[in-house]
Amino acid sequence: MSDFKTINKKIGDIGLPIVLAFLAIMLIYMFYKIYQIRHHFAFTPGRVTRINLPRWGSSKYTIIFEYKVAGEIYGGNNDYDLCDHQNKADLRALFLGKQFPVVYAVNSPSGGDMLLTQDYADKYKYQLPDSVKFYDSVLSCR
Repeated sequence: MSDFKTINKKIGDIGLPIVLAFLAIMLIYMFYKIYQIRHHFAFTPGRVTRINLPRWGSSKYTIIFEYKVAGEIYGGNNDYDLCDHQNKADLRALFLGKQFPVVYAVNSPSGGDMLLTQDYADKYKYQLPDSVKFYDSVLSCR
């Protein structure tokens, strides 16, 4: 029994630094990705391919989209709060197949975000076209 405790203690002594190092690396990588998309970005058109309604206990629905950079197709998704008057059929009719601007990191284009609200576009000093402002009002529940 004491051998088990000794082995367990050794694993704990070695395992904790490994887990902490892994978490630190993940945190650094996450901040790097955020830095890249905030400081070295470009825009491209993207197309809404699917809408997922909120799961049980959630008020957020997901807009799933695709965009092309240098001949490669990437995908992404944005979550939005469901307004009281919205339903799946209305959202699909409104967004499905439509094109909107997407911002992506130049060095790593796989992490793009679709710009559907002016508040979010302002982070990139991007003025949404007038054709997108209606969708901003729908997503903002106005």
